[in-house]
Amino acid sequence: MATEPIILRLTENETAVTAELSPAQAHLLRERFSDHLDVQRDWESGRFLLSAKRSAGIVAVDGLRVYIEPKVPLTNLFYMLTYAYDLPLFRDEEAPLAVGDDLFAFLVDIFIKQVNGLARQGIYRNYIDFEENTTRLRGRLLLGEHLRRNVVQPVRFAQRSNDFTADLPENRILKTTLHRLVGAPFGDDELRRRLRRTLSAFAEVSLVAVRPETCDQIVYNRLNTRYRAPISLAQLFLRYLSLEGHAGPMPFMAYLLPMAEVFERFVARYLAEYFAAHPLMSVRAQESIWLDEAFREKGRLDILLRWAGRSRLIVDTKYKLFDGAPTEADRNQMFMYCHALGVSRAMLLYADARPIDYEARFPGVSLSARSLALDGSLADFRTRCRALGQGLMDDLDR
Repeated sequence: MATEPIILRLTENETAVTAELSPAQAHLLRERFSDHLDVQRDWESGRFLLSAKRSAGIVAVDGLRVYIEPKVPLTNLFYMLTYAYDLPLFRDEEAPLAVGDDLFAFLVDIFIKQVNGLARQGIYRNYIDFEENTTRLRGRLLLGEHLRRNVVQPVRFAQRSNDFTADLPENRILKTTLHRLVGAPFGDDELRRRLRRTLSAFAEVSLVAVRPETCDQIVYNRLNTRYRAPISLAQLFLRYLSLEGHAGPMPFMAYLLPMAEVFERFVARYLAEYFAAHPLMSVRAQESIWLDEAFREKGRLDILLRWAGRSRLIVDTKYKLFDGAPTEADRNQMFMYCHALGVSRAMLLYADARPIDYEARFPGVSLSARSLALDGSLADFRTRCRALGQGLMDDLDR
């Protein structure tokens, strides 16, 4: 009978002291998940200090599951994900807390419901063209290819045919994602049973390797538009779910959302949508720029706000608390960006619940700092997001 795994729970950016971690498990966490967890031995007590970095989700190795809970309320985090990863279908609804505070299981539950909805309507089918060289002519003869290939075997026909099939990229993405989720060692057996039942609806679809970028290649039309939300959710799993087989009974598994990236993507895409109806405002996100005249050093802007076609304000998101003043590194980064673009204003936006009113003038650059609190109710969070957008618009409209 399998031994129940040890369950450890901590919150991002916090440290827990535990005596349940074995030296072997501590070594695995250090070796494979050091970007997300810091593990130190307290030699005086014999315990381990387990510190979560800026990620939220789950890590599973032999005999151990570590749940890293986000500091952001789950409803607010899911709202951020609807912008950051193109899930607009869920934006105007309170996210149902059907599976407690387990972020991974929460997202799996939503994904299952979405894909089951597709399956009930009938999975997408369409005609696909393919070329074949067979003994029966059922398509359009490719005369040149036929003469080249079949001059010595005239009983075969080189032809282009088509089939009405469900073995399409849209369904392959969903099947591959479901298959990976079934193999993930998370603790909810009922979720796994539901995944298997959902996977059975794709029996006629090929199981192929799928990369997150494949999801961006889907062209939506009136026939497959219902796939948009499930495929966006699938991309969220394909991007951050890692499974690795090994000699033990269970694979290593991690599903960890990089919260700093989520915050950056959310702010950029929220502002882009907020300003979409304003004829003079535009937003550029994650844009690479040259920092030197010789075009050898590059930088990457989080957000660039433009007014009437001119670059006016650089916004850099900081998923951390404000400590009275920007760090020297953050300040110098803004100076470089402003100098490279010829922009005189920059703002640092902190994920901090405390109000920030920082303004400083330097030669050629005005630097400010503001906060966007991520806590509280979803209604309050959405109000703060709208206030951020309106404040930036009023500021640039002066």
